[in-house]
Amino acid sequence: MPTPALFPIDWHQFEHIVLDFGGVLYEIDHNRTTQAFAKLGIPDFDLEFRHGQQSAIFSALETGHLEEREFLTVLRERCQPGTTLEDVLEAWNSLLIGLRPEAMAWLKTLEPRFDLILFSNTNALHAAHFEQQILNSRDKKFPQWFRQLVYSHRLGQRKPHHKAFEEVAAQFDLNPAKTLLIDDTRANVAGAINAGWSGVYLDLEAHSLSQFLRGIGYEDFLNS
Repeated sequence: MPTPALFPIDWHQFEHIVLDFGGVLYEIDHNRTTQAFAKLGIPDFDLEFRHGQQSAIFSALETGHLEEREFLTVLRERCQPGTTLEDVLEAWNSLLIGLRPEAMAWLKTLEPRFDLILFSNTNALHAAHFEQQILNSRDKKFPQWFRQLVYSHRLGQRKPHHKAFEEVAAQFDLNPAKTLLIDDTRANVAGAINAGWSGVYLDLEAHSLSQFLRGIGYEDFLNS
């Protein structure tokens, strides 16, 4: 498959930059979750929980409509006998690796120039894990780069639904015409564009972050 082309954008037109978290600023590996649940007796976990595609139970957790213990209990019932809720939680969190070091340098250049919002499709279980992980790391000041951290399970809406973008824009007084979303899911980028925002798809399997930033004209913007 050919490497997707990158095109420069006019950074001067934006006031608000909305960044995805997992996959953009934070490294995740869905294969680790699939492998962990296979060991617990669910061999086809990836069919229900794929990046950008997931079943109703996971969407309910990510929009705050399913209590965390209930979610873990539902999964435990599908696992092999003797599996504990702690086993399920460990498997569920196994995809969470850590902040990308190169992303931190990027944030330092973004924050003085733009109003930064983080908008993540996530759930309370994952959030508790990565927040504690970040708090215990050298990057514990990470949240300070953003005016607001928006999690789908608190918002009650998730990308790419139109209502999610409307809610974020309304709650944080974003001008859609001056707002750019950077996300690693094509559907989320399309959803932002449909809501009147601009959007850029970040594919870190095709490009390094530095290649991506050069390709979309960010380095030229810094030097202008």
